[in-house]
Amino acid sequence: MMNATLLITRDSGFTDFIRRYRVMLDGEEIGLIKNNGKFECAIPSGRHTLEMKVDWCSSNAIEFEAGAGERVRFACGSNLRGWKGFKASKIIQEAPHEYIWLRQLSK
Repeated sequence: MMNATLLITRDSGFTDFIRRYRVMLDGEEIGLIKNNGKFECAIPSGRHTLEMKVDWCSSNAIEFEAGAGERVRFACGSNLRGWKGFKASKIIQEAPHEYIWLRQLSK
C-alpha cells in the first residue's frame, strides 16, 4: 500500500506561542507542531480523522480521504485572537473543542 503525505502548518499567534499542539490522527498522537511551525509525515492512504490538542482543549475533528501519493494539507491556529482572548475561560469551560481552529487546504 502506498502512503500519502500529511502536511500541517500552524499560524503565528501570541496565545500558546510557547506551547506545542499535539497532532492526533485517528485518535493517536503522531507528532507535535510549534507556533509558526510545520509538521509533515507519511500516512497510510485511506480515510482518516485529524484533530489538534493542547491540554484538555482541541480543534474540530476533520475526516478526510488521503489517496496514494497524495499530499494532504491542513492549517491550524488558536481561536483566541483579539477580543476573543477575553473569552478564553468561557471557551475553555463551555467549548474546549473550539480552542483551536483546523481546516483542510485545497490541493
